[in-house]
Amino acid sequence: MTSTTYDNMPPGSGWQPVYIKKSKGAGFWVAVGLALFFFLCTLLFFVLFISSLVLNKVLVTSNSTKDRKYVEETIVEGSGENKVAIIPIKGILSNESAEGLFLEKPSIVEIVKQQLDQAADDTQVKAVLLEVDSPGGGITASDMIYHQITTFKARTQKKVVVYMQDIAASGGYYISAAADAIIAHPTTITGSIGVIMPLINVAELISRYGIKDNSIASGNLKEIGSPLKQMTADEADVLKGIIDEMYLQFIKVISTGRNLDIEVVKKIADGRIYTGKQALEKGLVDELGYQEDAINLTKKLAGLTEATIVRYEKHYGMADLFGLMTRKFFQNNTIRLDISQLQEQSDCRPMYLWNGYSRGE
Repeated sequence: MTSTTYDNMPPGSGWQPVYIKKSKGAGFWVAVGLALFFFLCTLLFFVLFISSLVLNKVLVTSNSTKDRKYVEETIVEGSGENKVAIIPIKGILSNESAEGLFLEKPSIVEIVKQQLDQAADDTQVKAVLLEVDSPGGGITASDMIYHQITTFKARTQKKVVVYMQDIAASGGYYISAAADAIIAHPTTITGSIGVIMPLINVAELISRYGIKDNSIASGNLKEIGSPLKQMTADEADVLKGIIDEMYLQFIKVISTGRNLDIEVVKKIADGRIYTGKQALEKGLVDELGYQEDAINLTKKLAGLTEATIVRYEKHYGMADLFGLMTRKFFQNNTIRLDISQLQEQSDCRPMYLWNGYSRGE
């Protein structure tokens, strides 16, 4: 409130001070609106956080770990108490989780483990059919999935069949070798047996522009694989030794899984890709066929004449949504530099990966 007085008016003239009320400026209301908005957002996330704690507590107390299902079952066909579980293994094989806007998707290694564990605990599941559609990926991720499959077979004595779809190359074939039988679709691309270590060198390019690498290393081989300097013969020998060891591991896995002599495997494991028909001729797969053929073979190996075919699928509930939303909020994951995509472009780890695969989706 402000007042305006008229000092020149004589006393008793009847003039009184006039009070003029100033209106609030636009900036004031913008500030109030923003404050209210952030208050409501904070309140919302607080409610979500409390809700997630309550829901997770209810889930833990109402279900034991053994009885809780990691994934839901969708009936594909068939009937009867005995079941064949279809487990899809699709995409790049990695043991790193993938983050979305609200949900953090577990790595493909973790997903396969959860689904195999569920199939192992379910006494009605008599066999597993793996749908493989992958160009491979990390060496460690490939070997972890391979180990999960072989452990599942040894622990449960349940049969495992692989049905190859579009691509089952490199690491995709590595994990397939753990199965009791492999069926490839007539148009499948497989093979690419070998190891690759992507290394890009830009030493000449940066030298052309007068850029120098002044890195200080503790040893002559500490900068091995650096894109900023020319590779020496000693460095190439070290890396070649690593590649050869990983390659031999791949060969042994195929020799064991496919019951082939190691020297025979080496002749066909020069990195080339094969069609389903070519793979059949080389002994890399057992049959060519379609999904119904893979299902029939799985039932036959399990000694079943009738079975309910179920597909494992992960469904996210409200507890998952609340929990992951609040976790991402309180970890400030929305305000950070995502280095993983940059690393993906310059990843120099050895991989069981078909390099001709396009990641565009």
